[in-house]
Amino acid sequence: MARPKKLNATKQGHRTKEELAEAELQENGLEQFEKLNIDSTPKELKGIAQKEWIRVVPLLEQLPIAELDYDRVKRYCQLVGITDEAYEHVSKYGTVNEEGTKKTPQFLVYLDGLRELKTICGQLGMTIDSRMRIVLPQENEKKQSVYDMFGVDDDD
Repeated sequence: MARPKKLNATKQGHRTKEELAEAELQENGLEQFEKLNIDSTPKELKGIAQKEWIRVVPLLEQLPIAELDYDRVKRYCQLVGITDEAYEHVSKYGTVNEEGTKKTPQFLVYLDGLRELKTICGQLGMTIDSRMRIVLPQENEKKQSVYDMFGVDDDD
């Protein structure tokens, strides 16, 4: 399996001009895809999933998420709804059956949902690690010394 790609600005190490030019062409190719429509919520989403769509889609607009990612974002929201409902059941009734011998189906759904969410979040840039690969780092303001602030130089 190939490593996930990074934007040029986030790459470390020595790169040739040809490698950087090729990567820049690929990055510019992301701009050609239609942006994800944030104005309409999918009709199939209900309850928690619909609220998650409304919460997360405007945030995803800042990343290079395209209309092609629509299904993945929708699945993410559905999984959030499913895992939240399963968690409510688990917190109310516990993780094992009445006999204390088996894990409840809701607990298993919750665990499976968390695993799937972890995967989807990484693919959509919703984790710190994945955002570090696709978001350009911003330089902090350069700290000024007292000499720089007041214009004091060597000949004063």
